[in-house]
Amino acid sequence: MNQNNRGTGAPGHVYLVGAGPGDPGLITVRGKQVLQKADVVLYDHLANPELLAFAPGKAERIDVGKERGHPKLSQHEIENILLERASRGLTVVRLKGGDPFVFGRGGEEGMTLQNAGIPFTVIPGVTSVTAAPAYAGIPVSHRDTNSRIVIMTGHDDPDSLDSLALDSLTLPNQTLVILMGVEYFRKLARKLLSHKMPPETPVMMIRWGTTASQETREGTLGTMEEILSRQPIRPPALVVVGKVAGNEYRLNWQDNLPLFRKRILLTRETGTQDSLSEALTSEGAEVIHCPAIEIGLPESYSEIDRALESLHEYGWILFLSPNGVRYFMRRLSDTGKDIRTLSSNRIFAMGPATHRALSEFGINPDGEPLESHGNGVLEFFRSQPVQNEPVLLIRGDRGDRLIPDGLREMGRVVTTVRCYVNRVPTLPDYLRDRITMHLEEKSLDLLVFYSPSAFENLMSLFPERADDIRRIPSLAIGPTTQAALRKDGVLTVLVPKEPTEKAVEKMILDYFHESDC
Repeated sequence: MNQNNRGTGAPGHVYLVGAGPGDPGLITVRGKQVLQKADVVLYDHLANPELLAFAPGKAERIDVGKERGHPKLSQHEIENILLERASRGLTVVRLKGGDPFVFGRGGEEGMTLQNAGIPFTVIPGVTSVTAAPAYAGIPVSHRDTNSRIVIMTGHDDPDSLDSLALDSLTLPNQTLVILMGVEYFRKLARKLLSHKMPPETPVMMIRWGTTASQETREGTLGTMEEILSRQPIRPPALVVVGKVAGNEYRLNWQDNLPLFRKRILLTRETGTQDSLSEALTSEGAEVIHCPAIEIGLPESYSEIDRALESLHEYGWILFLSPNGVRYFMRRLSDTGKDIRTLSSNRIFAMGPATHRALSEFGINPDGEPLESHGNGVLEFFRSQPVQNEPVLLIRGDRGDRLIPDGLREMGRVVTTVRCYVNRVPTLPDYLRDRITMHLEEKSLDLLVFYSPSAFENLMSLFPERADDIRRIPSLAIGPTTQAALRKDGVLTVLVPKEPTEKAVEKMILDYFHESDC
């Protein structure tokens, strides 16, 4: 937060930020940086809600709508909020789809701020003028086709265009890009044809360009009206008119991305899925983050503190998750100890992720299961003949009885310590609304679960859409999670060969390759 300005009477700062055309990866580095320090974010419906996760958790998020025909707030109301929040010394981000100065009314908002003496910064965004055509395979300029690009809004009734304006639109060797071009396109096409634009001029209409919802209609100026009568398209959509929209100049680069138009929901807690998200995005997927787990501190440290005082009594310390490692080590440090305290213990890591977490603290585990699930853990300890050996089991508060009961049946003395708690998170309204919309529209292609509790929590977060969740193909990280999904009636459950992000990525790629064949 802008602590330097608070309470001093000095105004805060407003950033007019272009959110890009829809793909959240297309926001600028500078745009992401200012979001990360925002006190308040005002966002349009064309700004991808995934970007709101960059703002601090306590930042105020205000959906101002600005959808044609359904505004949540008027332009005057938006400008008043900018002034009011900035006058309180807050850092305000006005997040606008595309570029704030390309038919985005950013100029009006900037003028209001300037007249009020509020400092502001403009951060341009990737505009849909070039990005949406690019994702549809259209280069808006090409040396062989055009020396001009004409940009116009389709919100204006073509009847308002005079003959001179229409003549300028029908000049040869140019590409015409029409933003918000659905409503009046038929009428505009007739006007262009009447002013001698060739009927064979290629046309492509692109809806929700750069996202998994992207859809197109293609034809010519002479055929597009009939095509749209058979296959209507709804806003928001952009129209490209010119030779570059023809097949001769088309670059079908997205067709080579195996996950293009696939929408995948990841349910791990915040901050733990970046590398998988990046891998899936690079393959063309649209990734939605819905943290269905919130990890927190236990209500009391008495259980873990007793274990820390008697670590020398345990032959093995079993870590079943990366969170168990981190929260155990955190408490170890808080009580004035360090890893030297573990010198007499053998350390067991369940799975590659837990191994990596231990490695962060300089610990190389003494044992790991061949398969990273409960039965794999028990198989490992069946090969260890020691009887009546005390073991310390480090886990969260939601684990099942399989491992501790199995170890006791082998004759081991088991102490279980719950180092963290797994809570159902409180989702922000924008994320809850977005997930609900996708469930209603059946537009999610895959759900990814790393634990039974992630699935259980997601079901509890959206109880009214439980049947919709069960129908969506899901990936379970291992047999335990798979069993939980199967038990609750999930119809399609994928399980990777091992619980690694590489294996998860391969499983997803293989599944969609087979389903698309």
